[in-house]
Amino acid sequence: MKSTTAILPILAAVATAKPIEPRQNQNGCPGVFVFGARETTAPPGFGTAGGLVDMVTASFPGSQSQAIDYPACGGQASCGNVDYASSEAQGTSAVISAVNDLNSRCPQTSIVLVGYSQGGQIMDNAICGGLGQTITGNAMAAIKAAIFMGDPHNVAGLPFNVGTCNAGGFAARQAGFQCSPADTSIIQSYCDAADPFCCNGNDGATHQGYVIEYGSQALSFIQSKLN
Repeated sequence: MKSTTAILPILAAVATAKPIEPRQNQNGCPGVFVFGARETTAPPGFGTAGGLVDMVTASFPGSQSQAIDYPACGGQASCGNVDYASSEAQGTSAVISAVNDLNSRCPQTSIVLVGYSQGGQIMDNAICGGLGQTITGNAMAAIKAAIFMGDPHNVAGLPFNVGTCNAGGFAARQAGFQCSPADTSIIQSYCDAADPFCCNGNDGATHQGYVIEYGSQALSFIQSKLN
């Protein structure tokens, strides 16, 4: 479960740091827009991804954010009994549609993706492939940074991996997988060995702790891609 209390010190540190100068295009579009996608069974909104989304928007005055609207389900009654594969497919399509729509309206806006658990998986699909259609062209070029946390697609050896996991998640990419069409230099994927969803561990708390553990590191990475 999301630990808001634990995330507060991180947010406070961001708030006290000198913010980056506001960015806004002449057409009223934000300079930076953050899409966030929640984990399985989290209620509609950003879920645990919200901690990092808030850090990014605080760091870039005038930026905007939006939660990806998708079931975030794995067959549970609490999320409408939508099976995991259907939820993943709907979520991937939702990411693609949301990014394409924003880019068509605001072609100069820099886009950041933040996905947590299944939310990371659908963003992974949208920019790295594996489930049919992906984001391409100008919309893909507008994505400046993508953060996956606890992504079940995780597998050892990918160039954007961060953390202690040397195995794979329950939906791990096949050996030799190569992300396309995204440039892998814009991605960081966080997974630790104790995580039972993106790795082969048995500590659920690890899966929920990436914003606390790596939030500041992820923010620094995003800032480096937007500056």
